[in-house]
Amino acid sequence: MKIKHTILFALILAMIPASFAFAHKVIIFAWVEDGMIHTESSFGSKRKAKKSTITIVDEKGLVVHKGITDQEGNYSFKIPDKIDSDLILKLDAGTAHQAQWKISKNELVTVHSAKDTRAAMKEKEKLEERPSIFKIITGIVIIFGLALAVKFLKRKFF
Repeated sequence: MKIKHTILFALILAMIPASFAFAHKVIIFAWVEDGMIHTESSFGSKRKAKKSTITIVDEKGLVVHKGITDQEGNYSFKIPDKIDSDLILKLDAGTAHQAQWKISKNELVTVHSAKDTRAAMKEKEKLEERPSIFKIITGIVIIFGLALAVKFLKRKFF
């Protein structure tokens, strides 16, 4: 009976930090096209970040633009005039759900081809991939390791 309680306690203890880590994974992806900056925002599971605040700041931290994503997690806006620095797009999708994307000042004046857009979309898809089997197995090993550690400590001190 004690082993069951120990294992249950260890599992609960191990799942608390993991649930916080996965709950806060949010992604913002941005690209420049035809004088506009386009963004797509989603959670790691490809669920769209609806009605989330996007704040655009320059290198000095000054707010250049602010907006809210639509029902699909998208937001587009015209490149602000007289920008001579990199831009950082900060996404706030609710309590502690934050992400950012940096656009260099070179991208703001360069005209991108369809090939560049495809490469950027592949990068976005890579960010949204599910965890590998290696990461899953590592997590399971950590959980069992914690259970054994709790069992050992319980025997030694209780």
